[in-house]
Amino acid sequence: MWTVLFIAFPAFSGILLSIGVLRMKRPFFTLALHSVALLDVLISEQDDDEKFEAVNAQTAKTLKSLLLNLALLSALIALTFYTYYYLPGHFWADVLPDQQKLFAFGVGTLLPFLYPKKKRSAYSPMAQLFHRLILNHYHLGKALLKRQIKGIENPILADQTSAVLITGLARAGTTALTRALTDRGPFASLDYSNMPVLLAPRLWSRFYKPKKKEDKERAHGDGIKVGLASVEALEEYFFKVATNDRFISDDQLHLHELSAKENDLYRRYTKSLCGDGQIYLAKNNNAILRLKSILPQNPDMKVFVLVRDPLQHAYSLMKQHQKFEKEQTEDPFILEYMNWLGHHEFGQGQLPFNLSGTAPQQTDRGKLNYWLERWLDYYNYAKSLSNIHFISYEDFVTQPKEVLEGISTETGIALKTEGVALFEKTEVDVPEHDADLAAKALEIYREVAHELSASREVVSRLL
Repeated sequence: MWTVLFIAFPAFSGILLSIGVLRMKRPFFTLALHSVALLDVLISEQDDDEKFEAVNAQTAKTLKSLLLNLALLSALIALTFYTYYYLPGHFWADVLPDQQKLFAFGVGTLLPFLYPKKKRSAYSPMAQLFHRLILNHYHLGKALLKRQIKGIENPILADQTSAVLITGLARAGTTALTRALTDRGPFASLDYSNMPVLLAPRLWSRFYKPKKKEDKERAHGDGIKVGLASVEALEEYFFKVATNDRFISDDQLHLHELSAKENDLYRRYTKSLCGDGQIYLAKNNNAILRLKSILPQNPDMKVFVLVRDPLQHAYSLMKQHQKFEKEQTEDPFILEYMNWLGHHEFGQGQLPFNLSGTAPQQTDRGKLNYWLERWLDYYNYAKSLSNIHFISYEDFVTQPKEVLEGISTETGIALKTEGVALFEKTEVDVPEHDADLAAKALEIYREVAHELSASREVVSRLL
């Protein structure tokens, strides 16, 4: 009886220590973020006066956070020491052997860690912290980028294709086409294993060597399996860092030009991802924002834009928006993750492209009209661009082999086109919508489809 009571005190002391350590996670993470933010400012190339002011402000935040952590740690140690050594003596003479006290203390420290907790995110707290430390700090990213492209020359050669870009409005089949190309050609791309050190994947690969298998359905819920080897729209982070997010405002994504210097960085970066004989392949739904400046500077780049039936496309966008809104409410880190990568296609962080210079007329994201207007705005602008190649989503779903053969002819890249699986897609009934919007969208769709038919005839004569 008395032994049990005496054991309870060191066990309680251990429990207090573990709970205190767990509770200190947030202030410790905050200290880590402030410390890296200070480093980020120190290595920045800001004007001296601006840098001095920023360093002072960030130093104050870091020092305050450090003092808070030290105060909390001191209080925790004092409380643990008191409950372990002195608290039992206030009730009974403490005669428990040291060995038993240490054992009880050890058991107590383990108990809080064994208590089952509801998992709120697919990413652990430490993984989330690491992502924030790397992806939130653009000056650190630029320093990593310099290391990545050191000794790499711009690969532009006008007489051959050395880069392929797949783009289109989200839910147009860009991921499926990119994956098909990855499996059947000499391509190199960013993939999930490069996260979060996207601007220095060569350095990161020295420390992180995961098994690359695709065994999980991606968050979109569309049956596409993903893993660390899965190619994804990860290059957009480069543009966010290189431009300091100048194309992103609170309510829209804006057209912008990529300067010659920024384009040179981009091409050297993409070249650094490729081995001997490899061609850079990217999927980037935001590419439309800068294509007018990218295309003239990169005659060796082939750009393919997927286009899909506007009503089916708009409905798919609306359903994805609703799905991600719900998931981001349940796990806020998903929103943070998507914002890092410039994924503003749907969900709580959805931002429309500003391609016409006017604000959206349709504002209710829960209605099909909003997404129809996004479709209309996107493809009305896309069809005005030169040196891009449209691909029909419907063609790729039903005739993937022929689509890949057309890409092979256009790029001059040998592709394995046999054995491409057909996609099972069934048209769905779409909800009520504005007939005029739908008519305008369908007119553009037919115009692009007519051009596609003409180009397919040319390709068929070449094959």
